Amino acid sequence: MSEETKDTRQEIIEAARNEFLTHGFEGTKLHNIANHIGVTKAMIHYYFNTKKELFEHVYKQSVQVIFEDLNDVISKDVPLFKKIELLIENSLEKADQSPRVLAFVVTEISRKPDWLQPIFEDQVVLQVTAFEEELTDAAENYEIASVSARDLLMNIFSLCYYPVVAGPIHQSLFGTDGAVSEKGFSQKRKGIILDTILNWLTA
Repeated sequence: MSEETKDTRQEIIEAARNEFLTHGFEGTKLHNIANHIGVTKAMIHYYFNTKKELFEHVYKQSVQVIFEDLNDVISKDVPLFKKIELLIENSLEKADQSPRVLAFVVTEISRKPDWLQPIFEDQVVLQVTAFEEELTDAAENYEIASVSARDLLMNIFSLCYYPVVAGPIHQSLFGTDGAVSEKGFSQKRKGIILDTILNWLTA
């Protein structure tokens, strides 16, 4: 593949990402993507046979952006409470750096679970066996309450991701004037989230 071909394909993907993140699958038109970068619809079809194929490519990339290094954090050789802190930091970092991508991943899979859930599951395979053992050992030593890795991770994701995904709701409810969408908002909540999780585990 020539450099020019690579550049054109990448331009199409980047333009498509912006359209899909803004308008979703149904609201995106291929001619808008083509017009944005000055190519024809035929050029898009040269690289991607259908809008669905292009969307799936963008969705897979988006899932990877949010979850690609999650297993690396889960498998780190650090004390349990430090690992929990790192998991929170990682989730908050993703929310801060890629809020539109996070919202896109969550919103689209909620709209089309039959189509997108298998794609998501193909991209993200959690490796939590050793983590489950860590949690079990800690519970048996009375360091934490008995809890599954699933429930712990669900609570972390909920506290870290929901405020960003539901940003417009919070702005309306609390009059935050866009603060929820400002870069760094999630990191400001790190202490609150860490305390919430650790208090729950050690109560």
